[in-house]
Amino acid sequence: MNEQHLYKSIGKVAFGYFFIYFNFSLGTFNLLPNFVGYLLILYAIGALEQEEPELRLLRPFAVILVVWHTAGWIFSWFSVDVDGRFRIAELFISVINLYFHFQLLTNLASIAAAYQSEEDEYDAKLKRCRTLQTVLLTAVIIIGEIAEYAGEYTLLFSVPMAIVYIIAGILMIKALLDFRKCLLHTDDIAV
Repeated sequence: MNEQHLYKSIGKVAFGYFFIYFNFSLGTFNLLPNFVGYLLILYAIGALEQEEPELRLLRPFAVILVVWHTAGWIFSWFSVDVDGRFRIAELFISVINLYFHFQLLTNLASIAAAYQSEEDEYDAKLKRCRTLQTVLLTAVIIIGEIAEYAGEYTLLFSVPMAIVYIIAGILMIKALLDFRKCLLHTDDIAV
């Protein structure tokens, strides 16, 4: 694969994660909708498939996540909160989301291993981010399922977890941008 396309694709994934991890809202309107993040990643998958053909398997899951998050965003325009109304669907989406990110970061780590220099550890950084994100997403699913039974104790878990989630997002985006930057040094890429 052309390093310039790889550079752009890794950038799309990094900025996609920015949209997924960070929410800035005006009332109920999210200025950084998650579906944009999934769209950026979906576009990146198309280019990254040349490096890692297994990524092709993530395409249908990305489409499902784009549709789900787009619907939630549109509902927010009308101040309609759909959280908790479709429990089985939400659980299904949570499992898809968990698998999607785990596999995406695994494949990106594999690509990093092929392009990094011997002293770089971008693949290891991406795998650590993958593991941390998997643990956090699993915890979110569990806490979401027990929230109605835990009552006010849910807040005890939610606030520290939100802080760790933000830190994890920053670390993941940084790892992706660092890997992207290393691609500049593999060839003279016109950016």
